[in-house]
Amino acid sequence: MNQLYRYLDQVSLGIRLTKQDKQRLLVLFEKMYTLLDSESFPQDFKLATGIRAKGATGRIALNAYLLLLARKAFGKNYTNRDDRLFYWAMYLGYHIMRSNFGGWHEKGIYCCPTCTLSVFPLYCVDAFRGFDSELLKKNVIKAYKKNKSVFSRRYNKGYAEWAMRFA
Repeated sequence: MNQLYRYLDQVSLGIRLTKQDKQRLLVLFEKMYTLLDSESFPQDFKLATGIRAKGATGRIALNAYLLLLARKAFGKNYTNRDDRLFYWAMYLGYHIMRSNFGGWHEKGIYCCPTCTLSVFPLYCVDAFRGFDSELLKKNVIKAYKKNKSVFSRRYNKGYAEWAMRFA
């Protein structure tokens, strides 16, 4: 999984993925699919900045990382590459939208600061077809800058800085 963090850093800095990177990502994706499909999630899973993430927060982050790297590697139609990418994009997209309709937050804000920051890069790279990514991105940035909504709570500033690199 160390490769995962290297690639996340690379795309957050705007460094393009090479042909070799894309081949290596396909192998990494297989490991990510296995983790996402398993009932028990590894307790030592870390977010992009090295913070430990447990349970649902870790799964959301891993799902977001999978989609982010796939989108950066394979372009706008990345979900056509593998049915599992399509599934995980629909799965996360559904939960993001469900959060918007079932909660009191503005569109784009997810259940907590960490989950919101995990999905934020997906808005920035327009990873979800049919979503108004600009609106979602704008709402998250506004809440983040004004310490409103989920950002009125305690959250990891380093992880926020990593996610905001995509804006």
